[in-house]
Amino acid sequence: MRTFVLQARCVAGLAALMASLVGCEETMPAQYPTMGTVSYYPDGEVSMTTTAPPPTVAPGAPPPPPPRTQRYLQTLPPYRDTAQPSNVELMARWQLPPTNVWARYQKMTLFTALDSQPRTAPMPDVSALGVVSRARYAAQCLAAAGLPNDTMWIVDLRGAASIAFGATLSQTAREPVSLVATFNNWPAERELVPADETLAGLIAFAPQLPDPKALTTRPVFMLDAWRLAFRGDYTEDDVTDNRYMLSTSDLPDAATLRARGITRIAYMVEDRDDAANEEDDLYAVFRAYQAAGITLVLMDLNVCAQPVARGRIEEVFAPRVYVCLERRTILDDPWFYHRARGGFGGVHAGPVYVGGSPHYGGGGG
Repeated sequence: MRTFVLQARCVAGLAALMASLVGCEETMPAQYPTMGTVSYYPDGEVSMTTTAPPPTVAPGAPPPPPPRTQRYLQTLPPYRDTAQPSNVELMARWQLPPTNVWARYQKMTLFTALDSQPRTAPMPDVSALGVVSRARYAAQCLAAAGLPNDTMWIVDLRGAASIAFGATLSQTAREPVSLVATFNNWPAERELVPADETLAGLIAFAPQLPDPKALTTRPVFMLDAWRLAFRGDYTEDDVTDNRYMLSTSDLPDAATLRARGITRIAYMVEDRDDAANEEDDLYAVFRAYQAAGITLVLMDLNVCAQPVARGRIEEVFAPRVYVCLERRTILDDPWFYHRARGGFGGVHAGPVYVGGSPHYGGGGG
């Protein structure tokens, strides 16, 4: 009798579960809504279909500003024939001396996308980007103000703009500068984000490398703000998802910074109105910096473009100190990896099944 009752309860429970699942659709957490399907980024244009309803706007009110990624897509540079150096030549142009303490953080992944021999091929004309011009001017102003020896710079702009900022700073600053490229993806025929634009920046701009005998240099980490684009969108199956994340090991830890006399991080974004805090893949390392007593400063191009008397840069830093508060990031959202269709270069080398569900990611190099 007991066995019969248990069987009956199991059958009834299964029937109720099946009834509840009929007509159900996959739902998304409210924090990360799906905005549409991204096709790919083809030679200066992006193909995107969206199913999201238009935002509600009060009568007579101005329309809301487009999000940062959408603004990027509205300012894509034209393509032109470009003389490409060999991958070896380009790496030699940017590679820090092996004795440089910051050299081990450089990533040469994107550099290797070039051929082994020089050639001419169409590439984005990044000099036509307004943010590139603004970045170069901001770097000139910062160089004139002087670079304090207790500060590491993390420049998180559109890839070509980060490169333009770094190269200009290294050429015009009195202090030696160590530029660290963190670009960890490749261009592709149907790429999701424009890695070829960042590669074009590496070709268009050249740094002033520090003297191998220099005992101290000013570290400047160059990041590509495209790396986590389209986070709320599904991608088509035939698109190369060439996004990536930076991990805590891609940046020096707090002990390394303190050993080099660095007690402050200047985090540079294009516009503070778009970035109230650090990008999600920097959250863990910024929290660690903060816990170790390293000061975080949030800067943007507008701030750096204001001329400052030499030696007065502390006056610019002081009002822009910020606190990295505990928060949820995209790394905590399993739907992000699901929407990426397994091509995202993130934390794991392939789909990992956790609790019966696939967790997607790719390996970083």
